[in-house]
Amino acid sequence: MIRRRLILLAGLLLALPARAWEEEQAIAFILAWHPVVAAQRTVAASYQPPSLTRRVMEHTSFYVRAASGTSSTVSEGGDTTTSSPMTVGIQVNIPLSSPREQREFAQQALSEATRIDEVRGRALTDLAKLRELEAERAAVQERLGFYRAKADWLQERVKKGYEGDVEKLWESAQKQNSEAAAVKRLDLLLTAQRRQVAHLAGDHWEPLFNYLADQGRLPE
Repeated sequence: MIRRRLILLAGLLLALPARAWEEEQAIAFILAWHPVVAAQRTVAASYQPPSLTRRVMEHTSFYVRAASGTSSTVSEGGDTTTSSPMTVGIQVNIPLSSPREQREFAQQALSEATRIDEVRGRALTDLAKLRELEAERAAVQERLGFYRAKADWLQERVKKGYEGDVEKLWESAQKQNSEAAAVKRLDLLLTAQRRQVAHLAGDHWEPLFNYLADQGRLPE
């Protein structure tokens, strides 16, 4: 009885799909390249209040103007030149950060966070569906292997005369065909689901598709 339970447990463990990809890595890649999230991130960055250094650079100007005082006259070689005193300097005008500026940035940051949350939720749902299909395919593949082994065993018994009911061979063959067809159907569904998830990354969908199919790593 214990031996039978151990064999059953081993079969269940083999039926579980290997975690070739990780949800967090896939989601991080999606959020980095999702077109709407990227656009919202750019907009929010444009509303970022400038730093003090940036404000100084943007509001610093040079000036040259006539200074108060008397003019000077210089004679040289019969020519007379009159010059007025000039003042050269730097003028800095740093406006205070307005509440409106801060409010607009906060609104854009909130929009970005909301969009990220929406995309993350959809990605988690699609990835959960992908895991479900992978688990189902692994279970079907396990059953297919069992039916094939059983068919080989029955065929050997028929050859040796231990089993005379050939109908059992046909029944086993039908089960094999059914499970093999299920594997092909699930392969198509898995490809479609991987493509659906991958296209959340916009133009960078292909590396994610390969990663979900265990055909490569995500680029750094």
